[in-house]
Amino acid sequence: MRRDNRAEKVHKKRRRRKKRYLLRFLLLILLCVGIYFGVHIDYFKVDGIAVVGNEEISDEEILKLSELEVGENIFDVHPLFAQHRIKENLYIEKVRVKRKLPNKIEISVTERSGKAQFQMGKRFVITDNEGMVLAIEKKQQKVPLVENIKVTKAKKKKTIEVKQTATYDKAMEIVQKMEEDDLYFKKLSIDGSRVDAYIYDGLICRGAYKDLLTCMDSGALKTVVFDLYQKGIEAGIINIGSNNYCSFTPQN
Repeated sequence: MRRDNRAEKVHKKRRRRKKRYLLRFLLLILLCVGIYFGVHIDYFKVDGIAVVGNEEISDEEILKLSELEVGENIFDVHPLFAQHRIKENLYIEKVRVKRKLPNKIEISVTERSGKAQFQMGKRFVITDNEGMVLAIEKKQQKVPLVENIKVTKAKKKKTIEVKQTATYDKAMEIVQKMEEDDLYFKKLSIDGSRVDAYIYDGLICRGAYKDLLTCMDSGALKTVVFDLYQKGIEAGIINIGSNNYCSFTPQN
């Protein structure tokens, strides 16, 4: 009898335990259903998507890449997936997609702008400062054009390959210095140690490669260029020499 009573008690405990587990499972399902319907009310529908940090790439282009839309539920937005899609554009270096409860999304981007372009046949290869190819275009872009360099290989997301590596290295150093020193050359032509750096089609900085870098570092070249800009002069030669020598010769 004692054994039967003990077995019956064990059996009852097991049944009660199963009932508790079943009840907990049902409550969990009800809770999940409640949360799902709770967060899918109109209160959490996206009614605004803001794009910040972009200058060259349009809001429309970034929104198109993100595949995010006004009207979808904010909890259905997957920031990592959207970020991955946006970074398909090589001109975007960094991107962060944030939900801003209850119904806003913010897309923050950092652009990777083109710093130089090289002609390859009838096309133009656009690279960043490290030489990574960002785009290959049919038309010339508004970034410094580097002449006298033959491109042997160019593929998006890969480093450009050129024949004249020494000339290429000089050109890219000038491009980087140009950005640091707040100067802009629309075109660079390098022949050995001589450099022609075009500010406008008719206004050229001409001198030895090392002397040009020295004048850029010291600010001497920037001073001359700013003075010519204030006077509205867009044609002539700025002769670059040693010891920060900069002399302007007007166009005849």
